[in-house]
Amino acid sequence: MNIDEFSAQFAQKMDKVNQFVQGDDIKDICGVEAVNHFKESFVNEGFTDETLQKWPEVKRRESGSTWYGHSGQTGKFSQSRTMAKILTGETKEVQTSISYVKTANGARITDSAPYAAVHQFGLSAKVYGRNSFTMPTRRFMGKSMVLKKNIEDKIVSEITKILTQ
Repeated sequence: MNIDEFSAQFAQKMDKVNQFVQGDDIKDICGVEAVNHFKESFVNEGFTDETLQKWPEVKRRESGSTWYGHSGQTGKFSQSRTMAKILTGETKEVQTSISYVKTANGARITDSAPYAAVHQFGLSAKVYGRNSFTMPTRRFMGKSMVLKKNIEDKIVSEITKILTQ
């Protein structure tokens, strides 16, 4: 290959890199990686920024609590709820409602569960619509150094594939 052939081939590859960087594929990488990372919070029972930050314990797993084994679905004792992971609930709605949409500049990650923000930010809530209390903050989404690195690694891998094909 002479310099002119190399130059033409290099220009084509750089066009492909430019298309990748400005296209939807890179937004999908960001969205998918973020959704997967945030859903992992529920498996880990905590949020990972640089390291895992565990969530506060729940009363339904504390044997001395009046909420021990409480099922939000039935309102009754459930042995499985004494060991169930934090924020998983019987429906796993907060976890499964995490999604992304592509935007002009990237991807927006959202959680459509109506009470997701209550857990994320530790807001005021009511028990069965009556007694108010402040939910402990159990952050499951947000800026994360681990997520940033995972996204960067995926993007570098995709650009490397383009350049080495």
